[in-house]
Amino acid sequence: MTEWKLFDGDTAYVSTPGFHADRERAPHLEQDHHVQRLHAAAEMIRSCAAPQRTYVDLGCGDGGLLSLCQDAFPQAWGYDFQPSNAAGWTERGVTAEPLDVFGKDWSRVSLGSVVSCTEVLEHLTDPHGALRRVHGGLSVEYLVCSSPVNEHAGFHDSCHAWAWDASGYAAMIDNAGFTVLEHKVVGPFQVVKAQARP
Repeated sequence: MTEWKLFDGDTAYVSTPGFHADRERAPHLEQDHHVQRLHAAAEMIRSCAAPQRTYVDLGCGDGGLLSLCQDAFPQAWGYDFQPSNAAGWTERGVTAEPLDVFGKDWSRVSLGSVVSCTEVLEHLTDPHGALRRVHGGLSVEYLVCSSPVNEHAGFHDSCHAWAWDASGYAAMIDNAGFTVLEHKVVGPFQVVKAQARP
């Protein structure tokens, strides 16, 4: 069970709005490197759908994953703080709002019954705390998340603040109050579906 902190100090610059302010939009749904893990996550999210459940994508990027899942739920929406991603929301026909979800705007976030945060946790200063806050949402029943599975202290993307092997990722999710139901490796990514414990 291994986890690597990839930054010095108390705050990961790669997790801040300043770092993301001028980054280009990343249309992951159209990128060969990402499309399989997006469809794997979408399958897990859609498996949680029920007439009374809602879905929210925290760190929704340009809305690619949201566009694959929204029709399975009576309400579906997302949040992201990278300005370049907003253009994708209109193009993909999804509902999203520009908020610093795991930062200063957390109090403005509405959590659904099903929550996803794919390719998000590795960018955060405090992914453990972020997952605990998600678990604390009274409406939250299921979580779907993904992160790289093959990164470590000596090999990682320069804009990542954390890395986990499969057992380390599962342990973080379990420690936040979720029970892992599925854990798939899809190329260089790991995709997890988990259920919130009371």
